[in-house]
Amino acid sequence: MIPRRKKKMYLIFNISNEHFITFCVILFSAFVLVFGSIRTGMCQGWPDIKVRLLPDDSFAVVEYDVATRMRHCPHHDQNGKLDEEQLIYVLGMLDQETWLDKKHKKVAKKHLEKHYDRFKAKIQKRGLLSTVNINKAQLTELVALPQVGPVLAVKINEYRNTNNMYVTIEDVKKVEGIGLGTFNAIRHYIGTE
Repeated sequence: MIPRRKKKMYLIFNISNEHFITFCVILFSAFVLVFGSIRTGMCQGWPDIKVRLLPDDSFAVVEYDVATRMRHCPHHDQNGKLDEEQLIYVLGMLDQETWLDKKHKKVAKKHLEKHYDRFKAKIQKRGLLSTVNINKAQLTELVALPQVGPVLAVKINEYRNTNNMYVTIEDVKKVEGIGLGTFNAIRHYIGTE
């Protein structure tokens, strides 16, 4: 009699297992339908799944066409908190973003700059507390430097990630957009260690 019970339990388990597999397939299909038509703009450091699960109000602009919902410039986390690193990154990469309608780029830029102006006022009030290590600095530290905005901060960061670390502070002049004037403005505020 014991072998029969085990056999029945095994059959019940297999039936439940088949239902579970069917449920998982349906759930996955629904997930693909919902999230497969969503395209998101550029993002730094956030996994794709995290960006896809963000609410629309985490983005500067959401564009729609017949088959696509395109969300641009994520800068708030899932709780609505501003991520300053991400804000600077999306502002720095705004010209490389793909738009369904070019007029939305201006709307996104205006929205992001409003946040950035508040952030910049806060860091200007605080001032630079120490030398900025250009080999390790986050974007929020780089934009605290004179004449360095989001675009240049992203370029400094990407140059060091693509190439080797900066050996001397003069190496920062290899970054596109940093000429003698910008270098002279930041040279006393940067270091490589």
